[in-house]
Amino acid sequence: MARPVRPLLFLLAFLAAPAIAQEAAPEQPDELTQPVQPPAPVAPDAITLAREAAARGDDAEALSRYLRVLASAPDNVAALVGAGKAAVGVGDMNAAAGFLARADALDPRNGEVKAGLAASMLQKGDARAALRLYKEATDLGVQPVAIAADRGLAYDLRGDTRRAQADYALALRTRPNDEITRRLAISQAIAGDRASALATLDPLLRKQDVPAWRARAFVLALTGDAAEAQAGAALVMPSDQVEALAPYLPRLAGLKPADKAAAIHLGRFPGEGAPPPPQTAAAAPRLPVDRATLAPQPAEAPAPMQVAETVPPPPSAPEPAGVSEAELRAQARARRASAAASAKERQKRQQEAEEKAAAKRNPARHWVQVAGGANKRDLGKEWSKLKGRWPSQLAGRTPWTTHYRFTNRLLIGPFPISDAAQDWVSDRKKEGFATFRVETGAGDEVERVN
Repeated sequence: MARPVRPLLFLLAFLAAPAIAQEAAPEQPDELTQPVQPPAPVAPDAITLAREAAARGDDAEALSRYLRVLASAPDNVAALVGAGKAAVGVGDMNAAAGFLARADALDPRNGEVKAGLAASMLQKGDARAALRLYKEATDLGVQPVAIAADRGLAYDLRGDTRRAQADYALALRTRPNDEITRRLAISQAIAGDRASALATLDPLLRKQDVPAWRARAFVLALTGDAAEAQAGAALVMPSDQVEALAPYLPRLAGLKPADKAAAIHLGRFPGEGAPPPPQTAAAAPRLPVDRATLAPQPAEAPAPMQVAETVPPPPSAPEPAGVSEAELRAQARARRASAAASAKERQKRQQEAEEKAAAKRNPARHWVQVAGGANKRDLGKEWSKLKGRWPSQLAGRTPWTTHYRFTNRLLIGPFPISDAAQDWVSDRKKEGFATFRVETGAGDEVERVN
């Protein structure tokens, strides 16, 4: 669940404004007042290709293909649902809510849309809204097993570990998944059942699953053993990440169940918001174990110490003869702390210099996005197509592009002020040309499209 992300603004061109999406798309309040038009015909293979990309886990490609469908058929419910799910996959919850809200306005009795909206609300941390939407989804015919994994997380975030674990078990009976297995273990630890949590993780620990070893550290912290949790984390996590977690691990056991779940899955502590994660290539976006789905609980869980003593050592732990585990941990911590301190200082100085140079080359500017694509090399072709369709509107304009997360924006501009860009967008909207305003910050690289 994510990481703090800025919204993919190019997605918001399709947002409507039902109640659940108003906070996500405040600039689109008038769309629901427009008469709903029948969806324009879409080539069958366009949706098929998008679904195939989603099925193989390529959310960025799926999103790009769904956007192409929506460019010619903005009221296509299947494409809106697909784009919403793909936006969840790339981490843009506001955009996902917008796509799905538009689909909900067009087809308010669609259970798949309700389930998609629930998933986007859950990713934003609104478990109450997610559970309400999951209820609507099942009332409209969505099978509980299809939503069980994420609904279980919503129950955990509301402090209802009994229902959460029932949903995880339901998901695992039909779709065994390591992530859900880890999530189940965390839920068991939140409920205070360390033995079951460690037993649930045991098969993953034995196959040297690194996220499971991280989950084990959180299980120990949640059940009152912060010192052992930190020692275990140091064996499988970067030193700066361990350092960032250190102030929080001792506090986990004293939190209420809902607050424990929010701390692990969202990185939110009561009264503090989200602690910033360490900025390293290996760092997780939050405090949590990677968002998960889990393995069935054994009938009889061994005692905590039995599990801890029989599992193999973490994958990163060396095993030279004659050296105790405690000594290995101390050596590892010392090496990591020394290397991290010097690396941090070098990285900080280098980053400051690069940011100053980038801001000088690329000041903050105002643009209008006219299209987007996963492959930058295809933007020239896209620009040619747009000029053929909107020759007078794009006459004299120069195409530019900037990369954002998993896609590339196709821009025109820069405009002198934000209002000028918005005026251009409003004029084109009246003509049926869907565009939207984009602002790049100081240092955001923008280059000309050839």
